[in-house]
Amino acid sequence: MPQSEENDIMKKTISMYWPLAVFVPFAAAAYMYVSSESASPVSQSPLGASQLTAELARTVSYGLVGDDSAAPVKPMRAVTSVQASEAS
Repeated sequence: MPQSEENDIMKKTISMYWPLAVFVPFAAAAYMYVSSESASPVSQSPLGASQLTAELARTVSYGLVGDDSAAPVKPMRAVTSVQASEAS
């Protein structure tokens, strides 16, 4: 088979099947997304009291909740004003 015939066959094959190559992965991802939501209604339910207190304790220990004076993280306004003053 000459090189030009192989290229023509490949071009025809690609032009014929590219929509399928694009559609099938999206359809599979959509199917998995829908089936995972319907299969796990437990993840949609509220947290139990013990799990909720553990999550709250974890956020407090990370310093995300508490006094503003003890917060290790600067407020967003302070960060943007510092960046603006450093830029000039």
